[in-house]
Amino acid sequence: MKKKTQQKKLQQAEEQAKAAVRQGEAEQTQPKSEMEAKIDSAMEKIIQDTIGSQAEAAAYREPDKKTIKMQKKAAKKEMRAEEKKGKKTGIKIALGITGAVVILAAAGYGAGAYYYKDKFFKGTTVNHIACGNLTVEQAEDLIRKKVEDYSVQVQFRNDQTREIKGQDIGYAYVSDGSVQKLLDEQNPFTWITGYFRDTDHEAEENIQYDKEALKAQLQSFDCMQAASMEAPTDAYITFQENQFVIVDETAGTTVQEDVILSALEQAVAGSEESVSAEEAGAYAAPAVTKEDPTLNHQRDVWNSCAAVTVTYTFGDKTEVLDGMTVKEWMTYDENGNYVEDPATLEARVTEFVAWLAENYDTVGRDRTITSTATGEPITVSGGNYGFQINQLKEKAQLLEDIANHAVTVREPVYSKAGVTYGENDIGGTYVEIDLTSQHLWFYKDGALLMDTDFVSGTYVMRDRRTPGGVYSLMYKQRNQVLRGRKLEDGTYEYEQPVKYWMPFNGGIGLHDANWRYSFGGSIYRTSGSHGCINLPTAAATTIYENIEAGCPVVCFYRE
Repeated sequence: MKKKTQQKKLQQAEEQAKAAVRQGEAEQTQPKSEMEAKIDSAMEKIIQDTIGSQAEAAAYREPDKKTIKMQKKAAKKEMRAEEKKGKKTGIKIALGITGAVVILAAAGYGAGAYYYKDKFFKGTTVNHIACGNLTVEQAEDLIRKKVEDYSVQVQFRNDQTREIKGQDIGYAYVSDGSVQKLLDEQNPFTWITGYFRDTDHEAEENIQYDKEALKAQLQSFDCMQAASMEAPTDAYITFQENQFVIVDETAGTTVQEDVILSALEQAVAGSEESVSAEEAGAYAAPAVTKEDPTLNHQRDVWNSCAAVTVTYTFGDKTEVLDGMTVKEWMTYDENGNYVEDPATLEARVTEFVAWLAENYDTVGRDRTITSTATGEPITVSGGNYGFQINQLKEKAQLLEDIANHAVTVREPVYSKAGVTYGENDIGGTYVEIDLTSQHLWFYKDGALLMDTDFVSGTYVMRDRRTPGGVYSLMYKQRNQVLRGRKLEDGTYEYEQPVKYWMPFNGGIGLHDANWRYSFGGSIYRTSGSHGCINLPTAAATTIYENIEAGCPVVCFYRE
């Protein structure tokens, strides 16, 4: 009741002061607003705005109520005296009112100082929490409540976020006097400043939490499992579209646990609401990035020294020699710069050409054909037919291609070339010579053109026996004289003119033999030739007219 009475008296004093102003205005021309503004400003700012409300002001004026009563009585007495005089000037009335207001303002200011002796000024925040007009206990209650609701967001790559709640790590606030110290440093007589500017304080939050529980929470995240992580990859150089380019590194998602845990502990200790694994530098980084100067330099060197692509064709097969291989043949110094070293380059090219020959030469390899006589497959070994790379010429050509940074598709340089590539590389046009049955078949474009008996080299004499194998027809000539070994007297072992000469194995070839009256059978065993295939003239004529150099000649025994 006393507080309400006090409030009523204050309100009456205000009304009386305003009444005095109105009376003064009736007697002179001084503007009403000038005097009334003084009262409104003082009463509104001092009693209501600064304290909070009239009821609150009255509650905290009680310790000074005797002083206030005396001040109010004096003000009232002065105003009544001025009122009785009646004819006093408006200036004296205004001075009386002003004095009353000053007295009331002084009382309100003192009450404010008393009010804020154990409370924070209006506009005060502690750790971003509004603590204006709150006691230390009340402010710490808010801090404690904030701590109770605490959680921290852990941000990972690929927009993944995981949460750790304070309650799961024993997170709690323990008062250590920091908030009380802030209040102690506050001067209550400067309380009015709280209405003109805000004051932000950062107090140490004495936070405690269980570090092992925090680590366990972190380790429980799916994105922290090794199976879920992708290791970073280094940037590297590759050969694409006839040039070396750098393939970007990949960041991956491998998190270094010790780094993210340290950042997380720091964040929790500071009551931070989030921590980023990216910003903390917790991700394992590639050792080499696309910006790496050494990598860029190496790319430039390789592009300048090895911009070459040679695509070798072997029928349906190809063998590509590109810059990725050629650059390994180059010589570089310790800084990765190209060093001219022709001897080393030539040695590497020689090795490569030899490798091509080993893998793609077909001369002398075994071939399987179907015997016309028996219809059974037969394997024929040896001979000079097939593909054979001229290694010296191919090496020279490849060195030239590298020097010119050539991009080309070609066959290797051959010393011998077969008719076609593949398992059946003799094709559809060939001569099949069955040395056992002493019979010959001539196929052209897959069709049998003719066949005939013949007489081959004398079998019982090894140096005259016709060897088996697959051969290429070397050439064909008309009207030649075949000669044997030259004797000491300058004559030849034999001299035999023929109309059709078709050699396929050195001095061994197909030719007509008009001196023979019979062919085939077992003649060749004891009365054969010096190694050639003796043919009836008509058969030799047909073959000669239809055969061309390079035609495969397949010779075999079926024994």
